[in-house]
Amino acid sequence: MSEKNKSLPVRLFDLLSSFGLAVIILSFLLLITFLGTLAQKDMGLLDSQRLYFDSWGLIHDFKIYGVVLPVPLPGGGLLMVLLFFNMLCGAVIRIRKGWRTVGVLISHLAIMFMLVAGFVSFLYKTEGAMPLFEGQASDQYQSYHERIIEVRRFDASGKGDETAMVIPMNHFADLSPGKARDFFAKDMPFEIQVTGYQRNANIVQAGEEESGVIDGYRIQAVKHAKEDEANVSAVEILVKSPGAPQKAILWEGAFAPYTVKAGDSLYTIALARMKWKLPFAIRLEDFQRELHPGTMKAKKYTSHITKITNGKEDPMVVTMNVPVRDQGYVVYQASFSSGANGEQSVFTVASNPSDQWPLWSCVAVAAGLLIHFVMHFIRFLNRALKPKAA
Repeated sequence: MSEKNKSLPVRLFDLLSSFGLAVIILSFLLLITFLGTLAQKDMGLLDSQRLYFDSWGLIHDFKIYGVVLPVPLPGGGLLMVLLFFNMLCGAVIRIRKGWRTVGVLISHLAIMFMLVAGFVSFLYKTEGAMPLFEGQASDQYQSYHERIIEVRRFDASGKGDETAMVIPMNHFADLSPGKARDFFAKDMPFEIQVTGYQRNANIVQAGEEESGVIDGYRIQAVKHAKEDEANVSAVEILVKSPGAPQKAILWEGAFAPYTVKAGDSLYTIALARMKWKLPFAIRLEDFQRELHPGTMKAKKYTSHITKITNGKEDPMVVTMNVPVRDQGYVVYQASFSSGANGEQSVFTVASNPSDQWPLWSCVAVAAGLLIHFVMHFIRFLNRALKPKAA
């Protein structure tokens, strides 16, 4: 069939299954991996990951002899989706099926499964920190990056703690000064207007003539830290209660939340990191640090912990390369700190439904390639040992 007589779906299938498209996609993946890795030096890991690897598209400024040339590029998210469909159309649907191609088919299906694992991880993975002093126990870990505005309700005596409303970060992160958005909950007697979010900020004293002054203070934006966990966010709120509206500044570094009295209930409003609860608790028994001789460079961190599940205690050891896995959660040894209160071990806790999928994919890829090479080797031996005609 000539190219002119092909229908649009057939042409689209030919494009998606073409080897040329695979070469273009892999070339762009190589380019954005290189650019994204270099960008980590200036903007940090989180921002470079979001800009280059999680996005559908971006504009990169190439600097050539002092001239800045903005060039639009496809993002990692778009390239991964295109690569998946390219492999589906070209390496699974279009490939000739038979014993000779079974190894190649297995390998390509395994790579596609690895791409799916990355997509599942992007959507559902949670990751955060759990810092513990020796003798301290916890069953919660807090996000490195995600913030929330949390409203909690108490009765008149200060008891009955419960969550009245949680505002996720993606609902207020775009609210720069001048932009505002109202939030309310069904059983809450007031609304909250949020504005002036700053990803990294200090709270400073200010004169009455300055803008954004609340109770003699204002939010002072500061340069973003390269590591997002070092940023301390702030936001302005307006509590629209039946009485007089109340303005307040919520700061992530505050020692206490903002308090609102409404009827017989007391409400606290705080800007904090997102927290998740574990189905078990971790108690740090002992932390040990080994250094390379004559240096302050860490050789090995070891945390002796007790995992507590429904009252049952299991002693375990967490090191830099040996995490603890249980009920879909992985506890890694991340870092440590020391101070007046003693040594503190910092664990990274991750929950990822596709945690082991990349490992299974790699095993399947290796098995497929092994089958393919063995079959080619057998065919080669058969041809080499076949007697030649006189």
